[in-house]
Amino acid sequence: MKSKVDSLVGLAEKHGAAAADEFAAFVIDQIYALKQTVEQQDIDCDFELRRSYDVFLDDAEAEAVEKGFRASLEKGHKFTRDRHLLVGEMAEQVSESEDSVGFISSLTNRR
Repeated sequence: MKSKVDSLVGLAEKHGAAAADEFAAFVIDQIYALKQTVEQQDIDCDFELRRSYDVFLDDAEAEAVEKGFRASLEKGHKFTRDRHLLVGEMAEQVSESEDSVGFISSLTNRR
């Protein structure tokens, strides 16, 4: 469960920053609500809180996402606070994805 940055950037462009921030906050709230339920109810499952990587193997795609992310960051969109952008040489090593030219990491869960 997560919301992708390119989707949030598009949402902000179409409906405004507040809508994108509200949607991103809703998704994060659902992740933490699920975590809390699993812990409080002592549910035996494979829930795991982790970071997810949207990896870009194509320079043009990476540049487009970077441009949108940086514009949102400069505008102070709240959804950028829990995400990290990395492009360039270190992207492949950090993401452990061969041929990666960049990525955006975000909070997610696996269950």
